[in-house]
Amino acid sequence: MKALNLLIPVFISGACAMVVELGGSRIIAPYLGTTIYTWAAVIGLVLAALSLGYYYGGNLADKYKDRKYLARIFFFAAFCTLLIPVIAKFILPFTLLFPLAIASIISALILVPASVFYGMVSPYAIRLLSEGVRIGRSSGEVFALSTVGSIAGTLGTGFLLIPYFSITWIFVGAAVAMIGCGFLVHKKMNPVDVCMFCLFLFPAGFMSFALYSSGNLVYQTNSEYYTISVYDNITIGNGSTRVLRLDDAYSTGEYPDGSPAFGYVIEAREAYNISKNPKRALVIGVGGGTQVEELKKAFPDMMVDGVEIDRKVIQTGETYFSLKKDNRTDIIIDDGRRFVKTTDRKYDLVVIDVFRGKGIPSHMTTLEFVKELKNVTNPNAVVIINVISTFDGEKSRFLQLIYNTYSEEFSNVMVMPLGSEPDKSQNIILIATDADVSDFVAMNPGKIREYKPATNETITDDKNPSEIMVQ
Repeated sequence: MKALNLLIPVFISGACAMVVELGGSRIIAPYLGTTIYTWAAVIGLVLAALSLGYYYGGNLADKYKDRKYLARIFFFAAFCTLLIPVIAKFILPFTLLFPLAIASIISALILVPASVFYGMVSPYAIRLLSEGVRIGRSSGEVFALSTVGSIAGTLGTGFLLIPYFSITWIFVGAAVAMIGCGFLVHKKMNPVDVCMFCLFLFPAGFMSFALYSSGNLVYQTNSEYYTISVYDNITIGNGSTRVLRLDDAYSTGEYPDGSPAFGYVIEAREAYNISKNPKRALVIGVGGGTQVEELKKAFPDMMVDGVEIDRKVIQTGETYFSLKKDNRTDIIIDDGRRFVKTTDRKYDLVVIDVFRGKGIPSHMTTLEFVKELKNVTNPNAVVIINVISTFDGEKSRFLQLIYNTYSEEFSNVMVMPLGSEPDKSQNIILIATDADVSDFVAMNPGKIREYKPATNETITDDKNPSEIMVQ
């Protein structure tokens, strides 16, 4: 029984440690996205914090072989867990002032204090369980249960908690679980310890909820992929708009009448007419549905297939934006590249408007993907890609590589930058086709810019630096 009073908390702490890591990444995502930088920073700093916890937990266990001190570790882990959403609201907005790599490391620091205490649990439990020659067996039991707990925490957080509960509630739940572990480890806690802990715990919990709301927020939910937010009264272009935000990036913007607020959607309409009498179009990255509905307006007899990886994004588009279900629209919940690989449909017009943060998902930037896309398009089909990059300068490398990549498969690749300053990050429309584009260029003087990349490199599945280029 005494062993169970230790082993069960070890399992739970292993699970809660992964709740903090995965949940922490979702707290960071609305500010920095989920790039390779943010994941590397979260994983790296959490591992570093756990290592510190292992070291200090072992030393503390040798000095004080007492369940009371292990219970205190659980309590401090609970307190630090509950503080994460609070600290995040104060620290993360300031990270926007730094380059993405540095901002990711600063952001991940909010997970360090809790992770240190989670790391202290295992060595302390081993010390309490070990009796002479049983140290090997005790170590095996503790590490096995902690690892199984971590697996359960990872799967549970990814498949159950984040899709169906708010991040704040998830952290509160983890804190409550750790409090329960503290009392399970040592039921006869010193009343002073309990009172001091509650003195800090309840204000932290109150602040977690008090800081959760946001000014113009209309709707917010978490899905398997994003923190999905809808805001009103955001000033874009000529008026106040409603916007859809996925993590740290705006995905859709519409005026009250449902018309598009983002300039790239409006400008992309010019390229539709390169495709003569299109019968079927594909939109990869549906978001709130603006691109889908614009295509349907431009071609009243055309079928439009929309591919979106996140079902909750589609539900949000149907409820808060212009996306409509009708017999001309087929919405497919799938990864864009996976759909392109598996579909037997052929398209005359393709619009790619899919992002993770400010960059196109890396697996949809490669030469292999472009070849797969070419296989599902009819002759003279038009592919329109929304790219965020600079037109000139050192930070234009992604535009150069994506231009070269599409040029490998399409005879005409045109660049339409929408910003007035070529060295500033902006929306750039890339148009790829084998059709005759002379009429289109003549009808859009000044919009299509001559483009000569400084490199001949392309992006491939084997060598793909695209994710770190767009910041």
